[in-house]
Amino acid sequence: MSRHGPPGRETAAARSGERATWYGYGRRARVEKSGFGLFLHDVPRLFTEVSVLSLPVLFVVMGYPSSGWFDSKATALVAWTVAVVVSTLLRTGHVRPLATPTRGWVSLSPWLLALRVPYFNGTFWLAIFGGLAVHAGVGGVVGPGPAIGAGLGWAAVVAGAGVLAFPRAAETWLSVVR
Repeated sequence: MSRHGPPGRETAAARSGERATWYGYGRRARVEKSGFGLFLHDVPRLFTEVSVLSLPVLFVVMGYPSSGWFDSKATALVAWTVAVVVSTLLRTGHVRPLATPTRGWVSLSPWLLALRVPYFNGTFWLAIFGGLAVHAGVGGVVGPGPAIGAGLGWAAVVAGAGVLAFPRAAETWLSVVR
């Protein structure tokens, strides 16, 4: 977390191409990385953050009954992938968050961890089961192929928009709880 940025935001990671790395011989080093290198460096951190804090809804998805190859697991995989990619792009500064001028991802403070669990699970719930509802609603009208695309598209758009709006939600949350 940057001491000079707004509270609750990791602005230094979005402004800089430097990342801390470890070469295995006892010392950490700061290394300048390309845009793709930043993405590769930050993906594991954000994959872990999104995945661990979304375990409640992902557990429900794993137990949800399947009626074919297009089910809750397919929409969950799309929503999960989009959430990880978009959050990584936010952290690296390649994409701007919605409704806030500050670039960067949200820091891992205790108050913001308390926000992440319901926010991520609610976003995934809406993306996954909304995608299934869109698929079921559109399926009788346009056929199975376009209905699958509509369901997966819903999951992708909701997950992406939810992650893009999260930094603004975190700023609002911090203004209330502090």
